[in-house]
Amino acid sequence: MSLAAGCAGPVRFPAEPMASRPAGDGAIQTYDTDGDGRADYVTMQDPRGRTVRIGYDTTGDGEADSFADLDQIAVADCRHVVLIIDGVGYDTVKAFQEGGGLRAFHPPAPVISTFPAMTDVALNDAFQTVRCRGYEAVHFNRKANRLEGGDSDYLAMENEDWVRCTDYRAGVLVDPLAYLFPGHFFKEELTEFRKRFDRRDRPRLVAYFVSTAGLGTRDLIDGQHEVLRAIDHLVEELVWKTRGLVKVTLFSDHGHTLVRGQWIDFREFLREKGWIVRDRLDGPRDVVPIEYGLVTYASYATRDRAALAATLLEHEGVDFATYAERDTVVVASAGGKAVIERRGDRYRYRAESGDPLRLADIIAKAKTQGNVFDADGFADDRAWLGLTAAHAYPDALDRLWRAFHGQTEHVPDVIASLKEGYNAGLGSRAWRFPDGASTHGDLGRKSSTAFIMSTTSPIRTEWQPLRCRDLPHILDDLTGRPWPPARKEDR
Repeated sequence: MSLAAGCAGPVRFPAEPMASRPAGDGAIQTYDTDGDGRADYVTMQDPRGRTVRIGYDTTGDGEADSFADLDQIAVADCRHVVLIIDGVGYDTVKAFQEGGGLRAFHPPAPVISTFPAMTDVALNDAFQTVRCRGYEAVHFNRKANRLEGGDSDYLAMENEDWVRCTDYRAGVLVDPLAYLFPGHFFKEELTEFRKRFDRRDRPRLVAYFVSTAGLGTRDLIDGQHEVLRAIDHLVEELVWKTRGLVKVTLFSDHGHTLVRGQWIDFREFLREKGWIVRDRLDGPRDVVPIEYGLVTYASYATRDRAALAATLLEHEGVDFATYAERDTVVVASAGGKAVIERRGDRYRYRAESGDPLRLADIIAKAKTQGNVFDADGFADDRAWLGLTAAHAYPDALDRLWRAFHGQTEHVPDVIASLKEGYNAGLGSRAWRFPDGASTHGDLGRKSSTAFIMSTTSPIRTEWQPLRCRDLPHILDDLTGRPWPPARKEDR
């Protein structure tokens, strides 16, 4: 290989290699890192396309003479960077890597998000922090009989206790702008992250990027590809500038529908159906919408849960409605009704009519393959996860149960999960996207399936499939340090 050394130039890693060529069963890329028009850095890929070796020309003799075998560098000898990219789903990342991107990483593993598939609830699980007050910055306090929260709570990060375990998160005033001008603010976030990394003041650096959500919301799959290209370039830069003395783990909180959704004015719809839309509950036909962001679910407080669920199902955009009833969770769709029951750490799905969660075939097949179900039809929680992780509604029983039991301090009475192509929430959010926007929250696979991947090692198959609340022990292993990180005030 012909390389030449330079002595000065930009600190940023070049966006593209000067050349790429096959080498044995792998490939080699050469880069000009100082802008003098000559290559001075090389990366080498194994047969699977993963970068495993890097080399530098330190003498200017035209040959790489100093090498680092990345997998031979111990985790304990490295800084570890943990990057959280909001809203990028497993399928997008998997396809991007299979297309030649993210070569520094081992393959991604899917991670099933919470229901609703929302950032604060999911990252609360991942960081094991204080439970969220509600799914979003607004919740209904049944004891006080009123809506609480809003912009003031959002700005104070009252629902984001997990942020206190991170080292970088843009100021919350950036958040609305990150949806209107996501490309600009993502670049700003990357710049700020680089500054934090270059301080060299901690062995582990945890960063969350909010603008990645804005890019997916506005530009769909193209926006997410922009995110992944930038992250790919950033990681290549970190490996280059540290001579491989960095390990990087990348994960997300949830996926995205990646289709432009039509906003549903549920307030008007419910009024037309005879409900009284209010901000408190006094009568049997009162309903309180619990709204904040633009999402693919809708939640409500009411006294007649079954009646409200039935009304919501009359809208073509509603996939199913769910609510807690005594010791069960009811799931109702236009095609039927089912009940979820829990006994210890075991669940039963009992279809009363139809099959709203489309589990009948999965259950029938599992019954032929061993003792998955007991005599009463209950199966272990992890067994259900294994059976349904790649289903149209991943891990539905546990996620629906937790939505009403212990996931947040305040829970709604009824939740509607929307069909693809629809969204709900505050009208002021929808007006920002007159042509429609991609978003998340529903129980479907695209919205629900996040990912994790690392340069340290593959995600062990015996650990999969994963939920967000499984990530702490995964991150313990990958980073070689206890997870979650200490809160900022305790450092």
